[in-house]
Amino acid sequence: MRKLQAVGGAAALLAALLLGGCGTAQPVPDATPEQAATAAPTAEPTAAPASSANPLTGLDDADYTGKRPVAVMLRTLDGAQPQWGIATADVLVEGVTEGNTAGLMAIFADADSIAKAGPVGPGRDLFLQAALPLNAVPVSIDKNIYAANLLNTLGYQDLDGYHIGKAAFAFDQGRQDAGYREENCFYTTGELIRSGLTAYGASPEGENTPLFRFGTREEVSPENRNGMNLTVTFSKSDSEQLNYNTGTGLYEKLNADGSPMTDADNGQQAAFTNVFVLYASSGIKDDGYTRQYDMTGGTGLYLHGGAWEQINWTKEDATGPFVLTDADGAPLTVAPGKSFIAIWGGYYGQALTLTAADGTEQTLPEKPALLESGISDEAAAAAEADMDAAQRLVDAQAVIDQANADLAEAQTTLTDAQTALDADPENADLIAARDAARTRIDELNRTIADNQAILDAAPTETPVPEETPAPEEGEQSAEEPAAES
Repeated sequence: MRKLQAVGGAAALLAALLLGGCGTAQPVPDATPEQAATAAPTAEPTAAPASSANPLTGLDDADYTGKRPVAVMLRTLDGAQPQWGIATADVLVEGVTEGNTAGLMAIFADADSIAKAGPVGPGRDLFLQAALPLNAVPVSIDKNIYAANLLNTLGYQDLDGYHIGKAAFAFDQGRQDAGYREENCFYTTGELIRSGLTAYGASPEGENTPLFRFGTREEVSPENRNGMNLTVTFSKSDSEQLNYNTGTGLYEKLNADGSPMTDADNGQQAAFTNVFVLYASSGIKDDGYTRQYDMTGGTGLYLHGGAWEQINWTKEDATGPFVLTDADGAPLTVAPGKSFIAIWGGYYGQALTLTAADGTEQTLPEKPALLESGISDEAAAAAEADMDAAQRLVDAQAVIDQANADLAEAQTTLTDAQTALDADPENADLIAARDAARTRIDELNRTIADNQAILDAAPTETPVPEETPAPEEGEQSAEEPAAES
């Protein structure tokens, strides 16, 4: 049999970058040069004049004066759905930070509005870029080194379950009893968040900054609804839809498997008045697997009322707000209501599709250019082809091994049937058993021959698919948040 051999170098690196993964990293106090260049040297962003309206939705449904938003990182890997709080959050932000599954952050305008949010996931610097300009409290269980560096550089206080423990987080035993993994059972509430902030001598009260420039927009007529159904493909295994409901005037979100994204707390489907796709040039950070994005600006899409338009966005630094303009450069007016924001790099494996009411596919802006550290489509395709070829060899060898084991069993069955038949030559059941065993042996031999041909046709040295890197704590960890330190 041909023996598969692993090869290093560019092919293995490209494969690792293509597939993504998670690693273990501990926070360090100093920021990377990249973060130091973009992070403002102040602990809190400059706030706009106080307003009583909801700073995240623009709705005047309560008095939000002096209330800080809360940004909860949510787990999204297999087994995390349904999440708590996704239907009650004012804003959902989604984007790939590593691997093939997009991460999710739910932002609430007021801690006291959080009945239950979770399962709480690890913090990522990409999501902090959206939370910090709002003076929001970041809530997570663990965080990667880049998120830790950014917060440390700014002196910005977050709530992290690996430090604050049960003071701000709780465990849903019923969810675990129902079969959920332990890491998908931790949640928080407004009361727990207040308790956690008190332990740090902090408070959920403070200044807030409007997320967008909210105002009245013209109603979209049915004949102009050119932005009805949006599909955001974050990877080949994570393609999500937002479909406009003409009855509610909201974009309803679906999971990657096509099921409605519903809230584990109240059963409601996540739905939004506004949908944004912010194009951001992307690459790979210096750890070799975390996604890097240029968060200084780009183009994008704005969907509202069943229609869409091209927009542009800029962001001054890590604590700077998103500044949106229309295609002509005029400030964008955003309709009051909840918003979904996708940060989309457009790299290999990602795609966008938008259709009108009549099913016509729309022509969207060109995808963003890659950063210098990015992998070109050609290189990524070649890496994927190499990995697919290697996987075919692994699969072929596994089939051969199983067929050989089954062959031995079939031959024993044939021998037993023939022995019995020698003693009772006219027994119809024994004849049928003998013939079935012969047929099975022929099938197994053909299977072995076919898969051996695949191995024999392969190059002498073929890369073997690398094992998925060991998961980072907080990404697949089953540990309970650490006790308060």
